[in-house]
Amino acid sequence: MARLLDSNGEDAIVGKSVGYWLNAADLVSTADLDVKSLGLLGFPRDWPTVYTSSKALKSLIGKKGRCAGKKVGVVGEPLPEEADQVKGVSLRHLQSFLNAAMVEKKTGFSVVPGWAVFEHLDLAVSEAFVAERYWWNALPDGKWVDFTPRPKTWPELLLAEAAGEASKAQSSLTTG
Repeated sequence: MARLLDSNGEDAIVGKSVGYWLNAADLVSTADLDVKSLGLLGFPRDWPTVYTSSKALKSLIGKKGRCAGKKVGVVGEPLPEEADQVKGVSLRHLQSFLNAAMVEKKTGFSVVPGWAVFEHLDLAVSEAFVAERYWWNALPDGKWVDFTPRPKTWPELLLAEAAGEASKAQSSLTTG
């Protein structure tokens, strides 16, 4: 089983470790579902048409959305030459905040704060979406690259750069 790491790259200990922890407040559903009820999530099925046709998606990541985005892009797996630049960095599932910060420290690739956007796959096509607070990196030429490991069934992610404040505070790890 994969272990969580704290902000120092050490194994996390509940109640003691401080870091950037994903929590319920970091997930926003247009179906107003809580974290335990999100169901099956995946890449938007009607992409790219859904970006201009779905009121639900616009209400989530549009300029005036709940998770307003100023730039949106589809990001695939890092290219081999990009992955080579982060060799030795201990990248973890569900820890995009720490991963992006560690990549920036090693390579200088800037952190891009924003949202990973998924569709509720167990609902009708384009009916409902989820935004997860998420960080990734930008190469010196501006190209986005995401080094956070993800399921093989998600070869691409829809990312939305935050239009406003999207910082994440470090906190103690809890079980709730």
